Amino acid sequence: MQRTSPVRDEEAREAFARLQEFIHSTLSTYYRLNAEETAGAVEDLLVWFLRLARRGGGPQMPLKALRLTLLSAACEYGRSLQMWKLAGQPSPDEALNRVLSREPEELALDLQSHLDEER
Repeated sequence: MQRTSPVRDEEAREAFARLQEFIHSTLSTYYRLNAEETAGAVEDLLVWFLRLARRGGGPQMPLKALRLTLLSAACEYGRSLQMWKLAGQPSPDEALNRVLSREPEELALDLQSHLDEER
């Protein structure tokens, strides 16, 4: 089994740390998760992201691709949790309904574009 070097793990942690506040904001603002749900999501996403970054058996993903994958996973997490909480019913919050109607990957691409514009 191929393992990544500690440098790769550190790079993944740094990449996550740079996006952590943005992910937190996305989950709370777009997906309307409460503080406890958002904190749990961020923690779960960190564990998942580090595993993804360590995955061996082939060429490692560039950090930019990992970033988009992380944003997409955050959107999927927020969408899935809200849809579960709503039990298939629409939300009284129309902005939330618009976000939930979008595919997570689509919103993640928009978010990445926004991040790229800020740089």
